[in-house]
Amino acid sequence: MATQPELDDLTKFEAKDTSRKLPAGWLLLFWGLVVWGAFYLWRYTPSLGGWSQGQDLEGGGASTGANLLATIAFTAIPTIAAISIVLAQRRKKA
Repeated sequence: MATQPELDDLTKFEAKDTSRKLPAGWLLLFWGLVVWGAFYLWRYTPSLGGWSQGQDLEGGGASTGANLLATIAFTAIPTIAAISIVLAQRRKKA
């Protein structure tokens, strides 16, 4: 069984359009995770945000409105990001 020489050249399989820059979706994911991590660190570090487990157990922690807002935000933001990535990729193919 003879090997095909064009299959042995790995440079032919590399993406040329993204060899120098990252795709927008990866950049969006990266910066989104950085922002989320900074928020999470500030919100749940006792010395920065004042959060404590005892305060949450006693009911003096985050209010129900804040929890509902966080739930909606952490659902809506990734959904909007995913839709934006899909639309950007569709425009790029056209």
